[in-house]
Amino acid sequence: MKITAYAKVNLCLDILEKTPSGYHEIRTIFHEIKNFKDILEINKTKLKDEVSIAHDLKKSPDQKGKTEIKLSENLAKKALDLLKKTFNIKDFVSIKIHKNIPISSGLGGASSDAAAVLKGLSELFKLNLSEKRLLYLAEQIGMDVPFFIVGGTALGTHFGEKITKLSEINSALLNVKIFPKSSELKEKTRKAYENLDLSKYGQNKAKTELVLKGIETGDKKLIIENLHNDFETSLKKPLQKNVHLSGSGPSVFTCI
Repeated sequence: MKITAYAKVNLCLDILEKTPSGYHEIRTIFHEIKNFKDILEINKTKLKDEVSIAHDLKKSPDQKGKTEIKLSENLAKKALDLLKKTFNIKDFVSIKIHKNIPISSGLGGASSDAAAVLKGLSELFKLNLSEKRLLYLAEQIGMDVPFFIVGGTALGTHFGEKITKLSEINSALLNVKIFPKSSELKEKTRKAYENLDLSKYGQNKAKTELVLKGIETGDKKLIIENLHNDFETSLKKPLQKNVHLSGSGPSVFTCI
């Protein structure tokens, strides 16, 4: 079977506090981008479980030499292992990821792939898992994975894994244009959080409320004027007007 894994941007990202566990509590608005996607081929196989990545886009200079990631860090593999263990599945599975979403770009590609694996295996093995059960499994894999179970536009709270569905924003209202790997912020999520100036975060919560209102009412101007991301406080050089980080990674986006 083939299943699609879409990218995302964070229209708003408020970092609220650092918890005793070391994780940061956040409040964010996820938005799925349908024209940026990976395609996964998922099939039963007789020999062993296999997860492979094929890069379908022409490699940019910063992707050369980074065509693979460690299997132990592959969220699609973690999703496969978790689902097989949870439901005591003995069959072997082959997963081939046709990768169009750049790795470590802040666009959620790995998390989206993992969610696609959970949904695909539910269908492949006729488990008929409910959205609630899929969300429970997704939380065990990564904090962005639950959003991709729901998709569309959604509010993420706690560490981002608690998802509340919002009115979906279609491209006719808000056309999001992505520029992968175009900013100075190149660290992965953990490093990005470590580099935050904690005195500057959490200052734009009122803007998030206005974006939520704009989503509910279909007010494009209200949405665009209040987009923000607390990771931008770590940038040495401010981004151009109406350009924002897509998440905790180096991609940026603008809305028209």
